[in-house]
Order: sequence, then structure tokens, then C-alpha cells
Amino acid sequence: MVEIIVVGHGTYPQGICTNLEMVAGVPENMHFVNFTPDMSREDLEQKLDALLETLAGKPVLFCVDLPGATPFQVCALRTAAAPDSRRTVVGVNNMAYMEMAMDAPEDVAQLAQRCVDTTRESLVLFPG
Repeated sequence: MVEIIVVGHGTYPQGICTNLEMVAGVPENMHFVNFTPDMSREDLEQKLDALLETLAGKPVLFCVDLPGATPFQVCALRTAAAPDSRRTVVGVNNMAYMEMAMDAPEDVAQLAQRCVDTTRESLVLFPG
């Protein structure tokens, strides 16, 4: 099973967790790491590395809030260190998180692509 790590600024990850609790439930393979104002980049790196140690040998999908910022950089470096078993996606929306919570494929590359596709397909403009 792919381990999903939601990382972002402030309490963005905790907000995603709360949303999932209300709508679909939170599966055991989803983890939430807040990057709060009192944390340094090194603090975030240590937090993620400790989590990755507990997930050793499992494929990991990092879901990050913003491209280019510190959480993205830290996750992208960890993905680059193990590209066969890790992916990083940015800007995943709640629909994609819910889909992952209910049914996530076993392959990290497929899951990453599905996140991107679901996010893109679930955008709605009203009135259209």
C-alpha cells in the first residue's frame, strides 16, 4: 500500500485531515505534517525523515500545497533520492484526497497520476 504524506504551510495538512474525517474517513496510510511558522526547514526535514524511517521500504506519495516552496523542496529532494518508490504532487484538491482515502492503487506512479487527473477533472466553474 502506498503511504500518503500531506505536507504544507501552517495547518493545511491538519485541515485536509479534518475534512477527510468529516466526509470519507482517514485511512491508516495517510499522514499529515504541518510546516508551522515556528519551524525551520531543518525541523521539517527532521520530521519527514523520522516519518520516512517508520515507513521504510514502502512506496510514498508526498502531497504538497504549493510548488517551489520549502515543503515542496524538502519532499522533492526525498523523492529524487528514491524515484522508483516515491512521487511528489502539488496542489491536490479535496476531491482527490477523498478518492485516495476510499481507494488508492498500490502503485505510487499510478496514484500520483490519478491525483493529478482527479484534481483536474473535478474543477468546476459555476455558473459555467
